[in-house]
Amino acid sequence: MTLIKKIFKTLAVTALFSSANVLAADFLVDTTITDSIGDAHGPSGKEWVYEIEKMDVQWASNDLITVDVYTNFVDYNNEKGTGSTNGVSNGNIVLGDLLISTNGDNTPFNYAFVLSDTDRERKKYYQKSHWDNTGTLTEIDSTLTSKQYHNDSSSVQDGQVIAGNKIGTGIDSAWSVDRQNTGSNRDNYDVISFSFNVNGIDAFQNASQLAFSWAMSCANDMVHGVVNVNRPTSVPEPTTWLLMLLALVFMAKKHSKKANDFSA
Repeated sequence: MTLIKKIFKTLAVTALFSSANVLAADFLVDTTITDSIGDAHGPSGKEWVYEIEKMDVQWASNDLITVDVYTNFVDYNNEKGTGSTNGVSNGNIVLGDLLISTNGDNTPFNYAFVLSDTDRERKKYYQKSHWDNTGTLTEIDSTLTSKQYHNDSSSVQDGQVIAGNKIGTGIDSAWSVDRQNTGSNRDNYDVISFSFNVNGIDAFQNASQLAFSWAMSCANDMVHGVVNVNRPTSVPEPTTWLLMLLALVFMAKKHSKKANDFSA
């Protein structure tokens, strides 16, 4: 084999395998963030009400991100109080927002999936008719901690739970609840599913890591973690496709020659 043929073969086969890897990359992120079981806070014997098991994160090639949170708390939204301070109610415990950082750190969070802009609507989520909803993916420059949301109540934990100041109008996005839990079955978690498209949002498109965090507003349990964005190499140029085609022709021709030599 001449030197030119050897170089051509190497380039062609490399192009073939590189392109195959591009076509096989269906997800930029496909990760589970686990949370320790038994670490939830709450009244003695009722800690399991606030338990979070895990968070599944997928970022599909069409730029749709889906985040599924598995928790026991769904059935208890707006049913548990946090007492009062100086005669002022500290409010009931409700579902928190999904907080996101495109910078790879747990803080500061610069995006959030906001369930509702008003406390009144957020508290309605205990009504089953409100479990298929439209929220908002929005840029933020601050968050509210559980202490801030609940009037500095002594019965809540520390943690960022609600989007603070929002930047712009955001993008209408879907969230829903899939009820798996019945009664007091502590090991069959309900799923809160957030779904939003990040096509055209530079902060996401340029991110190499994303951080996610979710908790109910009292932060009695939290799930958070950082995921890597696995970006495929660029789509093959026309020249690369030509090399691939020529590589296939070359290998077919070589195989045919070997077969003829053997039969002779």
